Amino acid sequence: MPEFAFEAIDSKGRKVAGVQSASSQDEVISGLLSKGLQPVRVKRRHSFQALLETGKKRISLDDILYFTGELADLLEAGVPLERSLLILADATDKEEVRTLVKEIKEAIHSGKTLSEALSMHKDVFDSLYINMVKVGELGGVLPTVLKRLGQFLERSRQIRKFIISSSIYPSILAFVGLVSVLILVTFVVPKFGQIFQDINQPMPAMTRFILSASLFLKKWWWLMFLTIAGSVIGFRLYVNTPEGKRWWDSLKLTMPLVGPFVSRIELGRFARTLGTLLESGVPILKGISLSSEVVGNVVIRDALKELYTGVRQGKSLSLLMKKAKVFPPIMIHLVSVGEETGGLARMLLKVADDFDEQVQSDTKLFLSMLEPITIVVMGIVIGGIIFSMLMAIFGINDVTF
Repeated sequence: MPEFAFEAIDSKGRKVAGVQSASSQDEVISGLLSKGLQPVRVKRRHSFQALLETGKKRISLDDILYFTGELADLLEAGVPLERSLLILADATDKEEVRTLVKEIKEAIHSGKTLSEALSMHKDVFDSLYINMVKVGELGGVLPTVLKRLGQFLERSRQIRKFIISSSIYPSILAFVGLVSVLILVTFVVPKFGQIFQDINQPMPAMTRFILSASLFLKKWWWLMFLTIAGSVIGFRLYVNTPEGKRWWDSLKLTMPLVGPFVSRIELGRFARTLGTLLESGVPILKGISLSSEVVGNVVIRDALKELYTGVRQGKSLSLLMKKAKVFPPIMIHLVSVGEETGGLARMLLKVADDFDEQVQSDTKLFLSMLEPITIVVMGIVIGGIIFSMLMAIFGINDVTF
């Protein structure tokens, strides 16, 4: 009989958690209710084998898009949140989505907000999604924010499909090239070097370098693997610390090509969120405070805190942006126009649209360049190895018999 992990609230408001064997999730919920417990979360515990079998049935981006779009439409039509979730649970054909929506509904029924209920499923909803929903709740514009999220997720899906389709051929090229290099370096080059040792023929400097690299790789490959793996793990651990994240976020903004790309993504999110809130009648101070929560880069978030402080003191938003050094001139100009004309919300949404288009354009440009770059790099590496061997072969003519 399968096991289910559950969380519930008792009559005194205390949290109760445990594991129960049952034939279905509904049986667990019924049992908890009969004991006077209010279920918050009930989830089946999978064995490793069962997890492998159901791995393909997890919540997909299409499922999240369906949930977001349908919930936005229902809320916009005036249907209460719990009723909307119940309708979604009954309407879906996918068991995993139905279970997820029911768990969210039960959490809300127990007194949690939608963002708090979503945060219990961080394996499905990322921090941006949860924070955007929180902004919508606090600003009283949840249906509008959900529609914006749906548009953002749809663009993300299209970009992801484009990335996957555009990366297939370069990935195959890179794989074949890497295998070719490993075969040359591991098998061909060492035997080639042995031949020259047997005939006591000196090799050109380039050939000696390739041979030395081949011998080193063959002998110390495990050390290189451990070094690379350790460096990656250490780097990820460091950037997860407050100091490391600040250093990494600052470094990304200063990189020649990466910096503008990251800046457009983060500031586009901020501009779209703030524009949506202002358009819905939220005061600018509250809007800036809420919008900063959807920004992941701590350097930009610090700049937004400075904006909040300055605006609270009565200063101009565009003038504060000029001093912050993280806002591009076009954004400052459009915000200034918005302040002068009374159309700040509209200008912020225009900034967001422009930045989104630039991000998509840059992504497509990079992917279109990936294939020729891969071919050139593989050609240089493999060609360099073959050329070094040819140099040595041509040098055999200089041997005195």
